[in-house]
Amino acid sequence: MSRASWWRAASLILVTGLAARGLWVAWQYYFSGGPRYRVESAMIALAIVGAILVALRRNDQTAADSPQTPLSLAWLPLFMLAAGVLYSRAIGLGFLSDDFTLRAMAQSGLGAGTGWFFRPVPLLLWRALLAVDDSAVLLHLVNIVLHGINAFLVGRLGIAMGMRREVAVGAAALFLTFPALPESVAWTAGIQDVLMTTMALAVVVLSARETPDVRRIALVCGLLILGFGSKETAVCIPVLIALCWMTPERMRRDVTLFGALALVTVAYLAIRLPMGIASDYLGAPTRYFFKQMIVMAFGTLATPWRVPMSPADRWVSFVAVGVMVLMLVHAYLTWRRSEPRVQRDIRLTLWVLASIAPVFTLFFIGPTLEGSRYLYLGSCAWSLLMADLLASMSERVTTQPVMFGGAVAAIVLVFVVSVQREIGMWERAATLRDHVLAEARTAKGTCLEATFASVPDSVEGAYVFRNGFREALGAGAAASDSVSPECRFTWTGGSFAPSR
Repeated sequence: MSRASWWRAASLILVTGLAARGLWVAWQYYFSGGPRYRVESAMIALAIVGAILVALRRNDQTAADSPQTPLSLAWLPLFMLAAGVLYSRAIGLGFLSDDFTLRAMAQSGLGAGTGWFFRPVPLLLWRALLAVDDSAVLLHLVNIVLHGINAFLVGRLGIAMGMRREVAVGAAALFLTFPALPESVAWTAGIQDVLMTTMALAVVVLSARETPDVRRIALVCGLLILGFGSKETAVCIPVLIALCWMTPERMRRDVTLFGALALVTVAYLAIRLPMGIASDYLGAPTRYFFKQMIVMAFGTLATPWRVPMSPADRWVSFVAVGVMVLMLVHAYLTWRRSEPRVQRDIRLTLWVLASIAPVFTLFFIGPTLEGSRYLYLGSCAWSLLMADLLASMSERVTTQPVMFGGAVAAIVLVFVVSVQREIGMWERAATLRDHVLAEARTAKGTCLEATFASVPDSVEGAYVFRNGFREALGAGAAASDSVSPECRFTWTGGSFAPSR
């Protein structure tokens, strides 16, 4: 047996062994109560060993990305319509939790004085929409439309990075239906992440390979400023541009573009930093914290569902892990470091990490997908990465487009069902919100001011009144306990009872 044959056999044994161990501990976790950390350790080992094998496997000829025609604008209304159909049930949810606070801010001082969390662009948009209709309907519609636009931009980004058209469209469909995104799309307060992502994707796409003219540079800088004004985590946008496009050749050729982006970013930081940094942002992460952040991010992206409770949920999650492992094993055994998709997928993986880096001290995703909005921007790159892996697996099949399309369609079908279930949780939260407000108004009675304790926080991760209860109740909601004892109430047993 030749040296090359021995190397292939050793690689096959090593990777399949690690993959088998990963699937075994995943089975124990989902069906036998095994610890989660074993799954995490097994997947980390598989990823590290696989990456080393790909790095050691070289090709004599370096292939280049084939040029692709940009995704036609005709796809844009299709994605917007699909987003509207998918999230149609969210249009009537109304305001929940932070929405009430943001509405008050939008109709008054636009959040001036909030320091680090000053996000004027979404508030200005809210003020304009609330002037037309003081309900949440238009706000929900804007969130949904922006989500459709973002899916289209994900497709545009995929083609700009060298993907075939059908692969880029498949990635856009995966992003559109991704089950971990309803917190950003169905909840109107999620506009901060959705709008910032729109600006980020547009800036990255417009900064693609060809040398931009002065008008495009001005447009890119303008969108970058809007991104900064949407959410402070937009500071990662210049990093995303560097990950996707920056090379020594481009640095020399497009110095005007990168210089303008640097000036805008420095000016933003010069204005923003004196406002103060939120205390939650302070502190350096430990090695364990950094590891958990990575595991939590990629673990949620790989299995974008709440912690499974029913046998069916466990099976869905286990199958998702199995598909992910299968795709990785195929890539580790067949990819070579000189292939364009290897470089592309490394950039996309780093995109996920860069997108959550600005919120590293706040980053946490609960078992009910609470906090999953932090992954909205990262899920753009993840969807492209998954489409790339699926396309790679279908390359050796004669009916490649059919195989790839069928795989994407099957995943999208599961995703659509999952999204509808998540929206159902937000509908339950809206129902509880109405009940809580009705009970509060009844309990308050003739009290000019009243205080309420233990107000429901959320329903299975869908926020009810974590914030915004005073603004929702309106006049008569006190900010302190400096009211008469008979006007103090506590939520218990589905209603407000006098505090004792």
